[in-house]
Amino acid sequence: MKRFGLAIMVLILGAGTLSGCDVTANKTALIYGKYQGELSALTYEQLQNKIAGDDNFIVFQTPNSACTCWTSFRDSILQPYLESNHIRVYTIAFAQFYDINNVKRDTFGITLSASSQTLAIFKDGNLKLMREYNSTHKIWSSADSFLVYINELVIKPTIIDIDLALLQTLYAQNNTFSILYYDEGSESTFLRREFLKQYSLKNYLTMNTLYSLNTNIEGIKLDIAGEFDDEQWQTFKDSYGLSSLNNSLYGWGDGFVPTFQYIEPDGVNTNGEIIKTQAVYLNDVLTPTSAPDTYQVVESFYSSARSSVLSYLSSFEGTKVLEGLIVTGADTQVIGTSTIWQQEKAALYHDPILKAFLDERLPLVTHKLDV
Repeated sequence: MKRFGLAIMVLILGAGTLSGCDVTANKTALIYGKYQGELSALTYEQLQNKIAGDDNFIVFQTPNSACTCWTSFRDSILQPYLESNHIRVYTIAFAQFYDINNVKRDTFGITLSASSQTLAIFKDGNLKLMREYNSTHKIWSSADSFLVYINELVIKPTIIDIDLALLQTLYAQNNTFSILYYDEGSESTFLRREFLKQYSLKNYLTMNTLYSLNTNIEGIKLDIAGEFDDEQWQTFKDSYGLSSLNNSLYGWGDGFVPTFQYIEPDGVNTNGEIIKTQAVYLNDVLTPTSAPDTYQVVESFYSSARSSVLSYLSSFEGTKVLEGLIVTGADTQVIGTSTIWQQEKAALYHDPILKAFLDERLPLVTHKLDV
């Protein structure tokens, strides 16, 4: 359970208290956004998971009834802000803080109100700021006041989720962009929770937008009934150069996620020469060696043949070739019938390589969000 100190009482006074100090240092970086913006409801268990995951996020505790103090603010101020700034925000209903026996649950420091909303900002899973609704405060009735207020508290996301239609739009224009293909599997979850969060926090002042696409959606991995469609998924990977079929230089096998690409579109193609470089995170394959309790990386995107064509590795001083590495049993774990490289141990090699890719390619991105 998270603990809250007396410092929270100071923060409740609002963003105005930040004016005399380093505002940037006190802001909460939201990191992950969505191009169209998003306002989605959380269950109590989902809120617990976000807090336990040390997430950075904005959440509104909402009233029991359709009070205009909330609905008017939501529709005329909050929703337009989310859409124009590509931000995700969450809500949780007042009733979620009571169990089936009407016993009050932990509020994580949020002051509850059955008749109005409360704004809460969490940073690394801890309550950073809370503000209850007050009809006399302009942030609840003026879009301009809310914009000034919230901009003093948060840093806008630098990693923006897009949908399939917007991906196709990016390929149809002439501006360069970088894209991350991910899913809800353990490799992608680990990447977003660990490396990408830290990279974004360190580089948010200068970082160009990294687009991201969750492939576990209809039209990519899922069919119209929401079922996994292996043939459709393979067609997507072939069409967008994740696999080696149409991307012999950078594609890897049948294609894997998480995969990063830097694209210089020609307005027509979605693979081939417009893919200027690529990176794949984790997904290495191990097999036992003849030595006791040791394994070898027998398949990796970072092979000796490919390392020579990856521009971001040309001056890289770390381990460029992962294929062939020997891994001790202590650095592995068994999942089902397979022995895999522990993510924390594999990340010691993959993180520096991915940093080299992002450091080289993100500054070259010319497509800008219309903020």
